[in-house]
Order: sequence, then C-alpha cells, then structure tokens
Amino acid sequence: MRRTIFPVLALCAAMFVPGVSPGLPDAPRWPLTLREGLPAALPGWAAAPADSLPEENENGMGAYIEVSRFFQRIESSTSTKQFRVAVQDYGAGNDLLPQLRKAVSEAGRSGAETRELDVAGHRAFVVTDRSTGKPTTIVTVFVSGGRLVLGQGANVAGEEALKLVRLVDYPKVAAAR
Repeated sequence: MRRTIFPVLALCAAMFVPGVSPGLPDAPRWPLTLREGLPAALPGWAAAPADSLPEENENGMGAYIEVSRFFQRIESSTSTKQFRVAVQDYGAGNDLLPQLRKAVSEAGRSGAETRELDVAGHRAFVVTDRSTGKPTTIVTVFVSGGRLVLGQGANVAGEEALKLVRLVDYPKVAAAR
C-alpha cells in the first residue's frame, strides 16, 4: 500500500512546484486567440470585471464561435451606454459578405439607418435603429470570408460605435488561429 501512495503523492506535489507544474499555457489557445485583437479597455468606458468564455452558437449565416468583451459608461442617473465588441468565426471556406449586404438592405427597408464603408481596410456595415428613441447600433466589419468583428451598442449612435470599433487590432483578429 505504501508503494502505491508515494508515487501518487509525488505526482500531486509536482503539480504545485514551479517549473514542474503542467499549469496553464503561456499563450492563449484557440478560440481565445480570437480575443487578442479586441481592446481590453476603451477610453472613458468601464470594462466588465471578467471576459465571457468563448461561445458556440448558430444563426442564419451558420455555426460560429464567438469571443467578446463588454463595456459600459454611466453618463447620469438616467443614462447608461453599453457596448460589446466581439469576434465571430464561421470557419474557413465561408463567404459571408453577400449575406451581410442582404441583411443590411433588409434593415434599411424596415426603417433603420444603414451605411457601408471601410474600417481599417475592411468592408464594414453600420445599422442604427432609433425606433425606441435611443439609438441601438450594430457595426459589422468583414475581416475575412468567415470572420467578423461586431460592435453592438445600446444608447450608442453610429459614429460613436464606429470610433470604438476602430480600436480593434484587425491584423491580430485576421491572424488568430
């Protein structure tokens, strides 16, 4: 009995000795590498105390993996702004641009303000809905065939959302593996 306990205790002890412990990797692994291009802070905004875990989900464009960061700014006792920046990865071999253009066109026909422009050399779409009185904006930046950056703002107008989305490190988002 003693012979079997000692190796187990030695293994457990080794897990807590620096340099011997298997521990966490030095660099994040997929899909957390997608988050490396997202800003950890936005000037004038408070970041959530912890980033959410990567999520797998599906929508009309297909299955995707998403990482995000959440921020808010309290402007007064009656006014708060919230902004979420995310990367959605639909996998290689997808071309989401036609579907994005169609969705933006439909949003425009339903009364939302829409624009198409370039952000950091990438095609981007801005959709702002003012039907409730306070603007809700979604900025979608087409980084590659199957990878998008989203900026989603509650009580955030289009220009402000664009300014915040421009803080993303697009080369890092594009290179994440």
